[in-house]
Amino acid sequence: MAPSLMLTKMPMTPFRVMALVAGVAAICLVFSALTTTGRQQKLGAVFEQPSLPNKRDISGRTMADASFWRTFDFQSEKIPGEVTAAALKVKVTNSTINIMGSDTFYREAQPPEGITSSGEVVVLLHGAAFQSKTWLDLNTINLLAAMGHHVIAIDLPGYGKTQGALSGDRADFLQSLLSSLKVSHPVLVSPSMSGGFSIPFILKYPQGVSGYVPVAPVSTSQIVPKAQGLMVPTLIIYGEKDHTLGHTSRDDLLNIPSSQAVVLPEAKHPAYLDQPDMFHTLLYNFIRQVHAHRASA
Repeated sequence: MAPSLMLTKMPMTPFRVMALVAGVAAICLVFSALTTTGRQQKLGAVFEQPSLPNKRDISGRTMADASFWRTFDFQSEKIPGEVTAAALKVKVTNSTINIMGSDTFYREAQPPEGITSSGEVVVLLHGAAFQSKTWLDLNTINLLAAMGHHVIAIDLPGYGKTQGALSGDRADFLQSLLSSLKVSHPVLVSPSMSGGFSIPFILKYPQGVSGYVPVAPVSTSQIVPKAQGLMVPTLIIYGEKDHTLGHTSRDDLLNIPSSQAVVLPEAKHPAYLDQPDMFHTLLYNFIRQVHAHRASA
């Protein structure tokens, strides 16, 4: 064998044996640390992976990040088929509660069996020509409950099964109603006439809702002077053919920094009637983001 390839025989003194053992131990420790770190990272990824009902934007944005609410695509996810199927199992109850002297009728639904509660409450108001039954007929109550939300649809004073006009303050009426039903920070859906209740409510109790979905509501001019100070996530919905109230309310409400307007094509003033699927998709994505941002704030 060539001399250059010959290995020098080194006697294994106790010192060299100890050094060899220490080196092997160090290598084992490094290997163990690397593999343990890998397992922790994998576990973290699993814990961060959202379940289907709570899939969310996890970029770290907060409720106060106006740019997020301005730009997020609230049609990015379709309503899963299992939600539509679960809607058939939802039970809607009817109740009456006295609020400021008004016997107020409301419909209520909880997530059906097998659907995990999101912890969110959605309160549905209505326009002058409608009532809480509109949301039942449109399947809105059932779908929202099947998404995991607690749903309350109200007949406002003087409409539907709530007889007699309200004599007191409309903002206080909503606040009293929510308090009596033990509801805090709901997502408030407010079409047309009901803006006469929701706009004063948001101005008087700006921390009272976690999300606002106005659908061409009245009284929006009242919000313009104070809009810049409101950081309520707001999804403005209006119909393409609603050239009067739809457009003016949109322009007023866009003064809220954390707002975005979405037009429903070929839809009139009660836009949800003409485009129910798109309307429900918008609600699905908006409430999911409200829920996710509240959870991560």
